[in-house]
Amino acid sequence: MMAPHSSEAEDYSFSNSLAQAAVAEKNLDVPGALKIYNNAALTESTNSAGLCVLARKYCDLMYLTKSTDVLEDLARRALDCSLEAVKADSNNATAHACVAVCYAKNSEFADVKTKITYSRQIKIEAEKTVALDPKQDIGYYLLGRWNYGVANMGMVSRAFVRLVYGGLPAASNEEAVAEYKKAIEVTPDRIINHAGLAEVYETMGEEKLEIAELKKCRDLKPISFEDRDAQRDAIKKLAALGQ
Repeated sequence: MMAPHSSEAEDYSFSNSLAQAAVAEKNLDVPGALKIYNNAALTESTNSAGLCVLARKYCDLMYLTKSTDVLEDLARRALDCSLEAVKADSNNATAHACVAVCYAKNSEFADVKTKITYSRQIKIEAEKTVALDPKQDIGYYLLGRWNYGVANMGMVSRAFVRLVYGGLPAASNEEAVAEYKKAIEVTPDRIINHAGLAEVYETMGEEKLEIAELKKCRDLKPISFEDRDAQRDAIKKLAALGQ
């Protein structure tokens, strides 16, 4: 994923920073890991691939703290890093995927109007992602989330949608299903893809299809923090459904 640097020494320096941060993370030393990543971001300011790695690392750190202030700071840093990655290489599909993901992370700390504004950016960046690289399943996953979110939002949110989008955009649960299925076709082992699809099926009243996807979530091996959390939620839902 990382692009080659101009010299082996520079590459070693970046790799060494990641190794040092990994030790800090293992010790749950979030401030220590954050300091290392902040320094690395300065040295990788023109390296799109490296910035994508760092944006992901900032997001991963969010799973190691419960402090709202720290979480919001990490989300902001991740977004800044991903935007710099796109600036460094606008044709990097991974960079656009990072931007979309980071807008989603920042939405957790935003008011309703800002959430809708971020939602628009998520859709734009996800569409750029799959246009540049159809094998980027996260792009389809986010488009699935976007369709589901817009199709099922409340009246207050719809008022802001009209303001931000200039009208209600076309979105549906059926389109969400289609996008999630595309994500699964590309990466069938990613749990969040199945979890997203299960959520739509639940809303549509398709319990058998929902249970089938939840069982896949239960049986697959997590490949990220997001997968781990999605698997835990799926196991709870299966138990509630008597499975």
